[in-house]
Amino acid sequence: MFKAERKRRIKEIIFERKQIEVAVLSKLLNVTEATIRKDFDELEQEGFITRYHGGASLNSAISLEEDVNSALIGNIVKYDKAKEELGMIASHLISDEEWVFLGPGSTSYYIAKALVSRNNLKIFTNNLLVSNVLSNNSTIQIYFLGGRIDNKGLYTIPNDINKDLNNIYISKCFFSIDGADIDAGYTLSDTNVLEIIKAVSSRCQQPFFAVDHSKFGFRAFMKVGNLDSVPNIIMNDTVPALYKEYYLDHGIRIYTT
Repeated sequence: MFKAERKRRIKEIIFERKQIEVAVLSKLLNVTEATIRKDFDELEQEGFITRYHGGASLNSAISLEEDVNSALIGNIVKYDKAKEELGMIASHLISDEEWVFLGPGSTSYYIAKALVSRNNLKIFTNNLLVSNVLSNNSTIQIYFLGGRIDNKGLYTIPNDINKDLNNIYISKCFFSIDGADIDAGYTLSDTNVLEIIKAVSSRCQQPFFAVDHSKFGFRAFMKVGNLDSVPNIIMNDTVPALYKEYYLDHGIRIYTT
């Protein structure tokens, strides 16, 4: 079992059980206790767990955040392991004090979940799910882009996004799309999201598309751009080799497990 997969499994177990002993986890995952302790060190730094002698428990802030989201969000966001993986990858690309934009969609929700225990972040968003998650951490500055609410997607649609973003410059922005196809490129089903992507990306130093494996080979009806139109791609390792080769051939930076 690779390290990233092992850490994901540890998180699942601790989230379900709330606490666990090193010895028990070592047997469950068939690895040494020393390996588990090293993983615990990293998870503690991420703010996911609290260590105690011989084991670890789920961080109370994480537990509270999950309770709040369960009550407010309900079944709007179904658990998606692939998107959770993208969220973790994206979170490691975000540094303190950077201006970061998280766009519409559930993938940004998972990025926010991975960031909730961090400190001194500056998050700009129009995603209601993102603002709900991150508002549980008072050290995170949240700047919300107002406008009409899309009740289905739970994001705001600004009346004049270019005016709202005037004189604003963003270090990194993260968006998800509906389809990624070798011939059709990146595609979307929502014209409002397309306008948001264009406006924010034009003011962003490092734009990222976070695309889970289910989107590859699929075409929505509206083109965003070719697959080489965005310089950074976050994706699952299970994406077909054809796309990995394309990105490498076109100088696109790939972030995966």
